[in-house]
Amino acid sequence: MVLWVRGALPGGRRDSRITTTSCQGWGFDQRFLVREPEIVHTFMNVKKTIGTSTSFWKRAEAAGLGQLTATAARGPFLVSADDGREFLNMSSFSYLGLESHPAIVEAAAETVVKVGSLNTSTSRMRAVFEVLRDTEEMLSDLFRVEVLTTTSCAAAAWQTLPLVASGALTEGDPPLMVFDKNAHFCLNAMKPSVADETRLLTIPHNDLNALEELCKTHRNLVYVADSVYSTGGCAPVRQLLELQDRYGLFLLFDEAHGLSSCGARGRGLVLDTMGEINDRTIVITSLNKGFAASGGAMFVGRRGDSARRELFLYGSGPLMWSQRINTAGLGAVQASAEIHRSSELDDLQRRLRENINHFDALVPSENRHDGLPIRFVSVGDVERTIGIAQRLFQEGCYVAPLFFPVIARGRSGLRVMLRADMDRADITRFSGLLREFTATPDAGAAEVR
Repeated sequence: MVLWVRGALPGGRRDSRITTTSCQGWGFDQRFLVREPEIVHTFMNVKKTIGTSTSFWKRAEAAGLGQLTATAARGPFLVSADDGREFLNMSSFSYLGLESHPAIVEAAAETVVKVGSLNTSTSRMRAVFEVLRDTEEMLSDLFRVEVLTTTSCAAAAWQTLPLVASGALTEGDPPLMVFDKNAHFCLNAMKPSVADETRLLTIPHNDLNALEELCKTHRNLVYVADSVYSTGGCAPVRQLLELQDRYGLFLLFDEAHGLSSCGARGRGLVLDTMGEINDRTIVITSLNKGFAASGGAMFVGRRGDSARRELFLYGSGPLMWSQRINTAGLGAVQASAEIHRSSELDDLQRRLRENINHFDALVPSENRHDGLPIRFVSVGDVERTIGIAQRLFQEGCYVAPLFFPVIARGRSGLRVMLRADMDRADITRFSGLLREFTATPDAGAAEVR
C-alpha cells in the first residue's frame, strides 16, 4: 500500500511518499499515515489549465492587450503609462462609474487618517476598529439584511460554501450541493472543500428541469449559482424562488455583478426579486465592482439575526483571520453606501439602462435586451478574437478578449461592459468599429508588438 506521511521523518524529510514496508522500524505514530488518494482531478486540474491557457494569455499580452499599466482615469477612460495615450475602457466592472467619485475617494483618505492605522493587525474575533462595526451596520440597514464584510467576494465564497455544505444552516443535515455549470470560478474553486463535507453535483447552466428533478428526490438540496454571470446573462431568479417555495430549495447566489446596477438602493437582482431575504437564501457579493469601494460581503440572514451572524463568525474560515477590509476601504464603503441612499443612485441606474439599450440597438449579442450591463460578443477562434480586440485598441477602445479558462474552449469572444458615465457618442463609435471588425472574415491574427 502507498501512503503519505504528514510531519517530520527520519533524516528531516517531510510529507514523503512511502510504502508500509519502508516505514517499518521508524517508530513514529501510525496516526500520521494517511492513505494516498486514488482519484485526483475530480474537481480541478490546475496543471492542465496552465498548460492550455498560458499560450492564450501570452498571445493577448504580446498583442498589447494584457498587463497594461495605466495612470489617471477620467470617467470610463484610462491613460496608458507607457505612451500617455487615452483609451475608452469597455471592460470596466464599475458599472455606475463610481470608482473615481470624489466623495468615495475623499472618504477613503479621510478615514485612514482619522483612525490613524490601516488595520488592527489581529483577528476580528479579537478586536476591531469601530469603523468596521459602523460600516457593517450601515450596509445592513441599506440592504435590509444582516451583513458581514470580508476582503473579497472570493473570501466570502470560502467562508460560506463549506459552512453551508456542513449542514450548519440546514438543521445539521449536510445537503446535496448542486452547482450551476457556469458558476463563477470562486465558487467552483471551493468544490474540493464542499465535497469533503457532503455530496455535490454540477448541472447544465440554468437547467430548471434538471434542478426540479433533483428537488423531487432530495429533501435537502442547495443550488449554487451567480445571479448575474460575469460573461453575460443571469439566473432565472423568480423561477428558482418558486422551486424554493415548492420544495424548500436552499439558494446560494454570487451577486458580484448585480449589486448596485440592479434594484432599489442597488440591492441587486436577487433581493430586488425577493423583496426580503429569507432563511433559505444566502448572498455573497463584491463591494469592489458596481459598489466601487473595496472588499466583499455576505448577506447571511434577516436584519438583526444575531444567531445567523454568530454562526458565520464562529464557523471558521476567512472571517477568523487577520485580513479584512482596511480602514481606507471601509471609509470608501461608507461613502458609497450614502450615495446608494440618495437620488444620485437612481439617476446613475437610469443612465446605465439608457447606455445598455443604446448599445443593444447597435450590436447584436447574446442576452441582448436583458437590461444588464455585460454583453458577450461571440467570435469563436482565439486568434481572431485577439486580433479584433487589438484593432479596437488601436482605435482607442479597450475590450477584453475572453478565452479558456474564463470561457469554455471554442467559445472565445469579447466581453463588453457598459457604464453609466459613458457618453452615447463614444458608445456609438465603439459599436460601429465592433460591427466592422467582427464582420470582416479576415480580421487576422494578432500582430505581435
